[in-house]
Amino acid sequence: MRMFWLVLIPFCICMFFYVIWRFFVIFWNDSKLIPLIISIILAILVMWTFMYQWDSKIMDIIWTIGSRIFVLGFLLMIFLFIENIIHIWYKINPRIIVWIIVFIFWLWTYFALHTKIKNLNIETDKIENDVKILLVSDIHTENITQDFHVKKIIKTIEKEKPDFVIIAWDLMNKPNYGYIDFLKPFKSVKDTPIFAVEWNHDVMWNTTIVQSIPDKSGIRILNNESVKIAWIQVIWIIDKSLWWNSVEQIMNQVEFDDNQDLFNILVTHQPIWLDKLQDYPIDLEVAWHTHRGQFYWMRKVVEWMNDYAYWEYKLWDKTAFVTQWIWTWWLPFRLWTQSEMVIINLKKK
Repeated sequence: MRMFWLVLIPFCICMFFYVIWRFFVIFWNDSKLIPLIISIILAILVMWTFMYQWDSKIMDIIWTIGSRIFVLGFLLMIFLFIENIIHIWYKINPRIIVWIIVFIFWLWTYFALHTKIKNLNIETDKIENDVKILLVSDIHTENITQDFHVKKIIKTIEKEKPDFVIIAWDLMNKPNYGYIDFLKPFKSVKDTPIFAVEWNHDVMWNTTIVQSIPDKSGIRILNNESVKIAWIQVIWIIDKSLWWNSVEQIMNQVEFDDNQDLFNILVTHQPIWLDKLQDYPIDLEVAWHTHRGQFYWMRKVVEWMNDYAYWEYKLWDKTAFVTQWIWTWWLPFRLWTQSEMVIINLKKK
């Protein structure tokens, strides 16, 4: 695995540099020196912010702009290749048509203008009445989206009226006190408990910022602990150490009631094969992290690198569900994956 990353990271850096350079050469081909210099500066700045993720607003803006240029440059290369193959020449430059298509596609996917609601129905004899749970993951608030997705989630809560909400982070694109302000609309939600568990984006490079989230948003943050709601027990694990620790070592850090009569929901960032949980009273595992690859051609990579990739899996009397999230990570667009929120309907058998 280490060799895989040692090869992939330099390759991505080289491709990034090449795409940015080509972007400027195409639109500024009178001088190759100027676009080359600009490309080098952008590459250094973006990689710098990727490595350090400074909290300063200037570095944040550089990071945002740089990543967008990378995506647009990548799309430009694809569409220019298509243009040269099919030779679509009209009175209007086909490149204009291409950029209109790119812009519409980017706008639609970046802001997740359509978020589908998926239903997961589970019958169980462990509950006395039906229970509805809203599962959301990866809101990734930042300077551009701000509270756009937060308001969308609140509207869904008001419409669906779930018994409680599980936010399977990441709440923020990176730890930033300004981003926490975008979560304030959650305080308007009354009589519906909202639980979240922290993960990589929320604590990377700074583990203290996340501590102010409950006061500003009303969201209860759980950290390797459990909470009981009627006949349901929700168990949260901070599973970053799954990369080098066993499931047993992680589960032993969590205090929970092993009562078999409770309907136990395990919330974990990285999907875990259900057979690894056979010694634990877990009825439902919910996870995210895979993003379903975010791009169609990445799905096989996701399936190879994770225990589960997307949607519903069953083994014995256990169920696992992996959501493909509500927003995007870094590269601000999708390809054949869609923003979603999940309604988990626990029905009395």
